[in-house]
Amino acid sequence: MTLLLDKLAFPTALKPLSISEMQSLAQEIRERLIAVGHTCGGHLASNLGVVELTLALHTVFESPTDKFLFDTSHQTYVHKMLTGRLADMFTMRQDGGLSGFAKIDESEHDAFGAGHASTALSAGLGMAHAREVLGQKHSVVSIIGDATLSGGMAFEALNNAHTLNSNFICVLNDNDMSISHPVGRMADTMTQLRTSPAYDKAKQRLEQFVSKIPHIGDSLFKRIEKTVDHMRDMLLDEKMGVIFEEFGFKYLGPIDGHDLPMLMTALRYAKGFDGPILIHVITKKGKGFPEAEADPVNFHGVSPKKIGPAATVKPKTFTSVFGEEVVSLAHDHADMVVITPAMTGGSGLNAYAEHFPTRFFDVGIAEEHAVTFAAGLARGGIKPILAIYSTFLQRGYDQMVHDVCLQNLPVIFALDRSGLVGEDGPTHHGVFDYAYMLPIPNLSILAPKDGSELRAMMRWSMTQTHPLSIRYSKEAIPAQDAQSCDPIQLGKSEILGVFGTQDRFDVVIIAVGNMSWLAYEAAEQVYNESAATVCVVNLRFVKPLDIALLGDLLAKSDAALVVEEGCQIGGVFSHIHSSFPDHHCQWHSLAIPDRFIDHGKLSTLRKSVDLTMDGIRNKLAQIVTQANKATIS
Repeated sequence: MTLLLDKLAFPTALKPLSISEMQSLAQEIRERLIAVGHTCGGHLASNLGVVELTLALHTVFESPTDKFLFDTSHQTYVHKMLTGRLADMFTMRQDGGLSGFAKIDESEHDAFGAGHASTALSAGLGMAHAREVLGQKHSVVSIIGDATLSGGMAFEALNNAHTLNSNFICVLNDNDMSISHPVGRMADTMTQLRTSPAYDKAKQRLEQFVSKIPHIGDSLFKRIEKTVDHMRDMLLDEKMGVIFEEFGFKYLGPIDGHDLPMLMTALRYAKGFDGPILIHVITKKGKGFPEAEADPVNFHGVSPKKIGPAATVKPKTFTSVFGEEVVSLAHDHADMVVITPAMTGGSGLNAYAEHFPTRFFDVGIAEEHAVTFAAGLARGGIKPILAIYSTFLQRGYDQMVHDVCLQNLPVIFALDRSGLVGEDGPTHHGVFDYAYMLPIPNLSILAPKDGSELRAMMRWSMTQTHPLSIRYSKEAIPAQDAQSCDPIQLGKSEILGVFGTQDRFDVVIIAVGNMSWLAYEAAEQVYNESAATVCVVNLRFVKPLDIALLGDLLAKSDAALVVEEGCQIGGVFSHIHSSFPDHHCQWHSLAIPDRFIDHGKLSTLRKSVDLTMDGIRNKLAQIVTQANKATIS
């Protein structure tokens, strides 16, 4: 039997379908989502929860003329299936395949790209105002989740919605979840609403009303408004509708986000409403897949092995080492707390949160608040560790400068997911932190080469009285872990290996963080192949630099190679090069070039920019060969 999903031309083919056909299609889509997750991994539970909502959107509206903006946009897999990308779904997040997020250069149906949260309202309002200025008539729909409302940027957008003089639709997809369980007063309010007997009564009334309306026209607007207002009056004690109406939105809901007739009726009404309108829909994250419904946290982002056969033992990662060490440190430091912006599991903090709940703060998707909150804790005499992804700290940059470093407060930034991250792609690659941190006074920047050094740096950081960042990648710790770990001292690097004479070097390799052991292996191979003399430095401190050691090594080296998994412009190479203007050795760099790196397997992406052992070895051999030719000539 040919599936509807595979024989229809989407999205136009949706409009003549009956409700029963659409419900069958929804089931087929869920089965395909599970198959894609089995093959490619990715964001499963969130996409299972928006199947009916996405079908309704594409039935009522005309994409790409009408614009859909998905907050964070990890829940766009169904949208992709319905907009010409169905045949490519099994390339999701793979090398050269579809992105796991909306991406404007992937399809004209992707009105706005996003891998970070709380952007869809601001961008949607901007597009709606652009439509006003240009005299256009299309619809603009921003689809947000309740976790969106834990971010201050969303409230900045809400605060400006009243300036719009035409239709703007916001769909609040309320599934009682973000990546982890949602936090904050807004999430609590929606939970109270969702569990209120008044909600059940309102839902029943709307279902009864909608069931009598096969199609919607202008003549029905007043009847719908009357019903909506009555529902709002029933729910006034919960204040959800009042909150949004105070911001200038008409509030419609809450409605069942898996009831297609109800969804389409609400969306048709919203499409004709003159002004900003918010539709509050209740959905189930992981809908239709029992394992994901029961455990939406672990099934938010899946790898193929989570759905397929039982996984083998996972290798220890920098993240898991960090998670173990904060638990150990907390036993010894009663004044230590840990903060995360909604990334408890991703930052390896589940055990810490369980053992020290009163000393753990998940502030939601509110990176700016997280940084200044940490500054306040530090000023109050607490030792705060902010566990945050490199790419997300970009959102708290002003707070880092103004609230932490300017006041020289001892906040520890545990910078996870630094460097390339793989399948999540350019919105999540943590490649800019060296460049944006290096200019900030008072801030020390550390990069451990392996897990043992990460532990040592964390223990050392607890004794410091100034702000510092410890930067580490998402990958497994190197096999050489604990083979070398000199005591941590402020601004001191480590000579990791010397190949050949110590009197004079053909090349000194200055390797940063997780590049250090790769550089060691590369130097060893080149020495064995060509007898080139090479010194490998594990930089450890990007700032302050070990001026004495580096100066001595550079003075007796013909060439210097800096290897970093960060952007080349303004990064570690630039910092070191400018710090030694009088050293006239030949300077070379391996780093991320001046372009956004796409998604794909981490090994593939690193190979594309030569940040592998083979890439470093080839660069080193090239430097040695060029030097030999110059000597002969």
